[in-house]
Amino acid sequence: MSRTLLVVAGEDSGDLHGAELLRCLKERDPDLRIIGVGGPRMAPYLDRKLAGVEDLAVVGFIEVIKHLPRLNRLFDAILAAAKEEAIDGALLIDYPGFNLRLAKALRQRMPGVGLHQYVCPQVWAWKKGRIPVLGRTLDTLYCLFDFEPALFLGLPVDARFLGHPLVDLVVPECDREVFFTATGLDPARPLVALLPGSRRGEIERLLPPMAQLVRDWQTARPEVQWVLPVAPTLDAAFVASHLGDAPVKLVEGLTYAARAHADAALVASGTATLETALLGTPFGIVYRLQALTYLLARWLVSVPHFGLANVVAGREIAPELLQGEVTPARLGTLLTRLLDPTEAAALRLGLAEVRGRLGAPGAAERVAEDLLGRI
Repeated sequence: MSRTLLVVAGEDSGDLHGAELLRCLKERDPDLRIIGVGGPRMAPYLDRKLAGVEDLAVVGFIEVIKHLPRLNRLFDAILAAAKEEAIDGALLIDYPGFNLRLAKALRQRMPGVGLHQYVCPQVWAWKKGRIPVLGRTLDTLYCLFDFEPALFLGLPVDARFLGHPLVDLVVPECDREVFFTATGLDPARPLVALLPGSRRGEIERLLPPMAQLVRDWQTARPEVQWVLPVAPTLDAAFVASHLGDAPVKLVEGLTYAARAHADAALVASGTATLETALLGTPFGIVYRLQALTYLLARWLVSVPHFGLANVVAGREIAPELLQGEVTPARLGTLLTRLLDPTEAAALRLGLAEVRGRLGAPGAAERVAEDLLGRI
């Protein structure tokens, strides 16, 4: 008798991790029926797609409030589908604000259904009060970092670290020669990759100062060329509209190659910082939130570093610029450091340390095998 699994991912990084896990699940159990919310990577493995990640991809306290009516309608639709399909289990991928609320509702309405979370919410950074709630609501919590299971000791949840899926996934799509030929960029000139984020709000806040940096360097450092890999959750025309006349090459489908073959990168805080660390490219971490969202976050967040690569290392390896520090001038100073051969060599050593903390290859396979034994 086939089983049905509800899966909900709410952003691009969740779609990335979810796709590989769903592929492994389908390989092991082709009869497994999977319904839920996912992006373009997860879509081929969904037997019934309830919505796309773009319908959930909202960042920041204020932004969530603005989109609350739409999010509530989607929330109700997911619960209705779960009941209609008589699901045997739920796999909630990251996106803690929405997914924890969903887990609570599923626990109340379908108490016999196993609740499993893939990617531990960043409770070590903020909302530590969620630790006991997660620990008592979920059956299983698959952690991506080795320090996370200890946070849930003494709670009913089975929190386990089986490695990070990015170790397997982050591989350049093509070699250096093919990349430069395909993009028309010059392999003899320095290349800087710009990664302003995978959400529209991030593009609106981070890309304008990056674009101005590019314009400024047309005179100061004309030998430098620029590439921006467009996230699959974004439209290239929307990204281009925030670049203006800045000479930046937009590429689609080559997000890892663009970084791997670049000399340096400026990367929005998030999963992309871990990806770039795995690729070994010297990079700086940048982030800007809406002003009120930032004030609230500063009050709630209690970690010395906001970039995931630095959190994993336990120290600042990739330099960080936050909020008002993200100006063309500060970006230029940071980039000058990244392009310095001595600084770049030291940074690469630190990135190798981050890679070592993410576990052995095969994480998605291990999680899939474990999960199938629970549903």
